[in-house]
Amino acid sequence: MSPALADKCAQRLSNLRCFNERDYFDLQPDVRTAGADYAGHALLYGATEGRALFKRETVARALGEMVNGRARENLDQEACNGTSAARIASKIQCVNIYVSSRGNVFMNEIAADLAEDLRQVGVETKLLDETADMSTCVAPSLFIAPHEFFTLGRGVEWLRDEVLKHAIVYNTEQIQTPWFSRGIPAMLGASGIIDISPQTAQLFKDAGARAMHWEPGIERRKPSFSQTDLLHPLMRVLPKAARDVARTFDDWADRPLDISFFGTDSPRRDSVFGRHAGRFADYSTCIYFRRQSLGPLDGNSADGALTRIAEHVSRCSKISLNIHRDEFSYFEWHRMVRQGMAHGSLVVTDPCLPHPYLKPGVHFFQEEPRHIPNLIDWILGSADGQSKASEVVANATSLIFDSRFRDEHTRVALAFIADHSSKKEK
Repeated sequence: MSPALADKCAQRLSNLRCFNERDYFDLQPDVRTAGADYAGHALLYGATEGRALFKRETVARALGEMVNGRARENLDQEACNGTSAARIASKIQCVNIYVSSRGNVFMNEIAADLAEDLRQVGVETKLLDETADMSTCVAPSLFIAPHEFFTLGRGVEWLRDEVLKHAIVYNTEQIQTPWFSRGIPAMLGASGIIDISPQTAQLFKDAGARAMHWEPGIERRKPSFSQTDLLHPLMRVLPKAARDVARTFDDWADRPLDISFFGTDSPRRDSVFGRHAGRFADYSTCIYFRRQSLGPLDGNSADGALTRIAEHVSRCSKISLNIHRDEFSYFEWHRMVRQGMAHGSLVVTDPCLPHPYLKPGVHFFQEEPRHIPNLIDWILGSADGQSKASEVVANATSLIFDSRFRDEHTRVALAFIADHSSKKEK
């Protein structure tokens, strides 16, 4: 990264409401120097060394001010001047989509979903990884999960001006995590940022970066299993009706599992599930905790079966639970939408940051963790609860599988990408 680009990135970092130089000073006592450029140090050294860049209190304050303060611009409605998707697509012949070959399997899924969204509106796409020739990186190029792509394996070599000037990065990480901090140099150095979180996208935009919010569309997919998947211990402990992978459950009430949850462990989740274990035990339940020490799911290993099993379990579940890993209540798109709603399961979550179009009580249920067992009792144990649950599931399914709705959001993203391309051509 050139000194000029580094200076630009450091200025953007200073402008981020979740970053405070005094915080960084407090977090890093070994770099305390009078007159030091703490934003520059955080960018060039802190991020790559795995240092904490943000205080959790400052992150919480920034998100709280955004949610509770003045009405924010809806990033999903950025002006496209009424141009049709076909006309916008005509400006772009191809979008290269890069994703790390050494990263989390979920990122490969997101890359494939975004590629399909673009193909649906007439844009050719190519899925590539860090082993590709760097000369393939021409405008526009979309880099999925910059915290992985630019930090793992040969991806480190791609963090340079000639790549970043063509790059739009797609961030999936939450601000308070160490992975978000790792991705900061690439995100702030890129030509544009697309974020899976509307709140994070707005924070980037407020800091002077070109940013927008865009979530992958959802396609109806048939289950995909190997013989090895069917022998996995998790499959073998499911109720008999849930082990039949060819069976579909058209009626929500006929699903053999009442409650399911798939995710990594955390102190907060341990506390919630431990407190309510007795209540959940009254139901047919599948809860899988993966230890964080095992690292991310690798699609190239035996762990790849877990993503397919998680989707299958959701297809068999009346309720898909979402419990946030910590006090930062981001809308967990992958678990709530791709894994839960996309498979006809009712999502029950603890309170989330606002979503632009998926609303509690309409597309999912949300409740404080201490009251979630009571909510589940009402949903599963009363006629009113089951009726409302069926209505909410139908609302969610109708919206996320609406191809016109999906294409409209892709159109907005294309306008963002096309604007990026036209500026690079000038």
